[in-house]
Amino acid sequence: MTPRVATSVCFFLNGAMIGTWVAQIPFAQDRFEVSKAAIGVVLLFMAAGAFVAMPVTGHVLDRRSSARVLRLAALAPPVLFLLPLAAPGPVSLAAALAVFGAANGSMDVAMNAHGVAVERAGGRPIMSSLHACWSFGGLAGAGAIAGAVAFGLDPRVAGAGAAFAVLIVALVATTRLGAATLQSVTPRSPSFRLPSGPVMLIGALCFLVMTTEGAIADWSGIYLTREVGASHAASATGFAGFSLGMALARLAGDGLVERHSSRGVLVAGGWLAASALAVVLLVGQPVVAVVGFVLVGIGVANAVPLLFSAAGRVPPAGSSLAAVFTIGYLGFVVGPPVIGVLADALTLTAALSVVCCAVVLVAVLGGRALRRAGPASGPLGGLAGEGAER
Repeated sequence: MTPRVATSVCFFLNGAMIGTWVAQIPFAQDRFEVSKAAIGVVLLFMAAGAFVAMPVTGHVLDRRSSARVLRLAALAPPVLFLLPLAAPGPVSLAAALAVFGAANGSMDVAMNAHGVAVERAGGRPIMSSLHACWSFGGLAGAGAIAGAVAFGLDPRVAGAGAAFAVLIVALVATTRLGAATLQSVTPRSPSFRLPSGPVMLIGALCFLVMTTEGAIADWSGIYLTREVGASHAASATGFAGFSLGMALARLAGDGLVERHSSRGVLVAGGWLAASALAVVLLVGQPVVAVVGFVLVGIGVANAVPLLFSAAGRVPPAGSSLAAVFTIGYLGFVVGPPVIGVLADALTLTAALSVVCCAVVLVAVLGGRALRRAGPASGPLGGLAGEGAER
């Protein structure tokens, strides 16, 4: 198992744990007999735990090998996943999710940092395919729970079994991560400091992209049924098409970056997503909307991997990557509720037009963000076209 394959496995496992938890949410709501609003508040604790852990992990990555940090971080989520499964009530579930969210946030930052390190050492873009592995892991985790429940297994038992399987695979994969690392500063560097200008720009774009992802995930189904008159049976096709577009585009993303450039892929993807979403909102027809959501998924699919890769080129790399990850994750958490508020005040079509404008900003400012991050070191600079971009 090569370091690239081992890192890909870590991305898959992290996605599988998230998919496994997402599949548990409806069962947790039924078990505790709480409202959707209450379970929504509980779920925020998972995000809160991640927000605390991400910058701390970035600080550690500036002083420790990314492989070493990932070896430890990858083992925590499957073990701590047992806490929300065993929670006897909503309050204890919230506390358990805060702990699990912190573990997941640490692994997220560590695996992306190591992915950037392996990419830099190998001289070829790999971040898009790594994120594709995460997407497929999420599908596998959720699918496994759905299948187990269909055969009459208790979802918590199925979740515990999935966590055990993830732990066993993680124990093997994390011994093959190689020696690549992002470690780039001395122990005398400041413990914590504000992100630099390039990092803030990359983080802002990541915020816009992940806001878009969250908005399509949460509101595409409602848009189809409430705004364009699609049947309730077809409500899931919007997000399904969006997810399919993202997965396929991420599989092809590394090759596109090698043939063109990271700037070209980011900018072209932004314009594709913005144009497709504009057509969806202007035409207002179900079939056009579903096809448009597929194209939006294709357009934004490689933005986050490319922005993470750029953040890893801004020293200190670990802290820069953690800052971008935290800012971007904030967009995924707060973006959809903001769209809901705008939809209540105006219309959902008008609210989603704000998302369209956000993607336009990514297309306009994406090239500048990648230039300010600097060229990738070693052979990757030529392959990714970064040298030409400067």
